[in-house]
Amino acid sequence: MVTVINQGATMSLTDSKLRNIKSPYSGPLEVSDRDGLTVRISTNAVISFNYRFRWRGKQQRIKIGRYPETSLAEARQTAGEYRKALQSGLDPRYFAINQANGRVLGDICNDFITLYASKELSTKTNELYRSFSNKYITPNYNIDVERYSYTAWIALFDKIRQETSAANAGSILKRYKTIIRWSKSRGEIKHSDCLDIPVKAIGTYQARRERVLEWREIVGLWRAIEASRASIKVKVCTQLLILTGARNSEIRQAQRSEFNLEDAVWLLPKERSKTGKPIRRPLSEQSIRLIESLDFIFGVNRKYLIEGLSSNKCITIHSIDRFIQRLNEKLLYEHFVPHDFRRTISTRLSEKGIMPHVTEKMLGHELGGIMAIYNKHDWLDEQRVAYQLYWDEIKGC
Repeated sequence: MVTVINQGATMSLTDSKLRNIKSPYSGPLEVSDRDGLTVRISTNAVISFNYRFRWRGKQQRIKIGRYPETSLAEARQTAGEYRKALQSGLDPRYFAINQANGRVLGDICNDFITLYASKELSTKTNELYRSFSNKYITPNYNIDVERYSYTAWIALFDKIRQETSAANAGSILKRYKTIIRWSKSRGEIKHSDCLDIPVKAIGTYQARRERVLEWREIVGLWRAIEASRASIKVKVCTQLLILTGARNSEIRQAQRSEFNLEDAVWLLPKERSKTGKPIRRPLSEQSIRLIESLDFIFGVNRKYLIEGLSSNKCITIHSIDRFIQRLNEKLLYEHFVPHDFRRTISTRLSEKGIMPHVTEKMLGHELGGIMAIYNKHDWLDEQRVAYQLYWDEIKGC
């Protein structure tokens, strides 16, 4: 029940009754709800939500919005926020002005991607931020990052943890902090309680992976790939990841024109390189055979080395991830992911006497220290020996 401020009548304030108010209106001119929320109704049936309160002994009023553009639920939520500000000793009018100028999470994230990420970060990182935005920002788009309480942030990340994992909740918190801190550095916000939350309060840090496949596991994996009923595209992509130690995206998004089979060299252009510099990798005999098998089926003039469902798209990461998961279920090894193939080829070749500067170049890493400045050699011949040795070891086990 509500108390009528004018004309001494009472009525129950509901969406149904608000919708049924028609012009000309002759009922109560103002009706109070809870938390200081009132509804003013003109003779023309214009319905306006207001928040009424006393400040320093004087009656004050803040207009919230018109119905139905502002719903009853939204008006009640806003009135509750004003009431909380009042109870904290703040003038709700000042709070309302600041709230109107507040920055919401979705806008901050969009600006972060448009103004910073798209210009300063790699294509792959931009893809990750867009995916993150769609999944974890869009559902929380209208959060006012300065006024969202500490406990509300905790509840948000607790929900992510329950729906996914503790490590994922920690990872998402770190990304939230990145975009909010970026906005703070630009002077757009003063502070957000989100920045005060330690990862351990809502989840865990992503564990650093140390997985290295044993030789027997590499051989067993290779045989399982050959025996599988997956498409040749998925199988070859996975095998090239094993043989080259390249990054997942470097193989999946590779264009056929990057591969010179006559010289047995793959030239990764700087536009697709994580280091921003071109990478030359020699190709082992088996890598060449795999590429030739694709050429025989799909032709040499295709755009991508490994096409997706259409010729103008590359194979997706989801296709590879699903295949790797099936292989995990079949082989029952300690769990492995495609990125572990990079650690494996470097470790196993080091055991065979291949020097670290060679394996680093095979992985597409920049050399450290003084070598990064003065030594631009890529040890192509040494890489060629190493790649062939790796395949010979797999084949000979």
